[in-house]
Amino acid sequence: MISLGIDIGGTGCKCVAFRDDGKQLALAYAEYPLASGNANLPADVLTSSVFQVIARCTAQLKNKGEIGAITVSSFGESFVAVDEDGNALTDILLYFGNSESQAFSQLVKEVGEEKFMRIAKILPDASYSLSKMLYTKKAATRPVWKFLFIAGFICYRLTGKTYADISLACRSLLYDVENRCWSQELLDACGIAVATLPEVLPTGGKVGTVLPDIAVQLGLPKDTLVVIGSHDQIVNALGAGVKETGEAVDTSGTCECMTPLFPAIPEDLNFQRENFACVPYLEDRGYVTYAYNISAGSVVRWYRDALAYHLKEDDRSIYDVLNERCPKEPTNLLVLPFLQGMGGTPDVDPGATGMIAGLTTQTRLPDIYRAILEGVTFEMRYNQEKLNGNGVCCHKLYACGGGARSKVWLQIKADILGCEVIPVKAEETGAMGSAILGIAAVTGESPFAIGEKFWQYDAPIVPMAEKQKVYDRKYEMYKAFRALYIEQRRKEI
Repeated sequence: MISLGIDIGGTGCKCVAFRDDGKQLALAYAEYPLASGNANLPADVLTSSVFQVIARCTAQLKNKGEIGAITVSSFGESFVAVDEDGNALTDILLYFGNSESQAFSQLVKEVGEEKFMRIAKILPDASYSLSKMLYTKKAATRPVWKFLFIAGFICYRLTGKTYADISLACRSLLYDVENRCWSQELLDACGIAVATLPEVLPTGGKVGTVLPDIAVQLGLPKDTLVVIGSHDQIVNALGAGVKETGEAVDTSGTCECMTPLFPAIPEDLNFQRENFACVPYLEDRGYVTYAYNISAGSVVRWYRDALAYHLKEDDRSIYDVLNERCPKEPTNLLVLPFLQGMGGTPDVDPGATGMIAGLTTQTRLPDIYRAILEGVTFEMRYNQEKLNGNGVCCHKLYACGGGARSKVWLQIKADILGCEVIPVKAEETGAMGSAILGIAAVTGESPFAIGEKFWQYDAPIVPMAEKQKVYDRKYEMYKAFRALYIEQRRKEI
């Protein structure tokens, strides 16, 4: 059997074909034809891009008849509002777009932050779907028939059926996480009819078979099963191998996100006040949350482009050069890695800026490179400390994404975070997790049993005791430096 995993991101989408023994067979990627930084994505552009990668991926397969499932996963917070004929009413407002409004602020004031946190298990913020829904209701020229989250919208285009998965429903601010249903209380408060929301399926639920004309268009067998995937961080966790409490995946890209698995929702609302979500994980194994920093890989890229591009060698990746020249020992520098603002968890300040402290005439460019890797990792340790304070602990960290290719950075992570770091060999963990869900939907097997055939790792990286001691002291300095900066920022605001 062949399973196709769809991974829909904010700038592009991909389709990856996997055989049920874990072998990757084909991959296709398409970037959306949009201007850089555009926060609006036309629904037809999304559809055509996803259909393009599916067709290109299936065209690479000699045995198309073995395709049994196609599973769709995507970024969160966004949706497509459609009318009764299935036509999109507005462009998609992407997750990083600003949808702050007086209507949303007034709603939060009337309902109360605490009620949102108790029901939706997240701190109410304009980045979630609800704020965008309030805007769309006013902007749409025709009544909204359904609000379809991104993965569900593509499933609708493939099958004509309207569903959502539980993890993307949790990014809406309208889902009752403990009772596993749409919250009628919150819907009544904001004037959104439950009939305009899709039925919620467990992650990996069966949506239906692909429409006949779409199957022909995309080169799929007519009985291909369409499966609803999840929020991209959930399938990243599955694709990396997160299966037990105390394990987490750390995905390092433009944004760094740590997704730990824990057994139960913390009773103290401080967890939500610090911007941590509670999202049900697969097979009722517990919950995951997202600890993230939006300025992670982007800081490393800034260093590459602004300070180190002259080191580029024709036949080598510049990152290989940087890692080779990187000092072996911890630096005397402290970096606040907020070049794109302080966004994510546990603090949000879009106007925050980065800092490098401790520069001397002896400082060299490789020192700054290592200090940046340290600073980004200290910020994740700050998240780790907040999670630990709420009873969410991590003893094993699976590393994936672009940053996981740097052994230097992985060792820094092990030393600063104080836990075993396991590099994941697969580069397409999100699409792989989706493909695993597709196989599970067809066969009825546990996705974790199927995953055993897919998961492959490089040698674990463990903390080095002497460097841990140095970083423990340095982390206390980082926290003090960070606290002073936040205090000053609050005075300015």
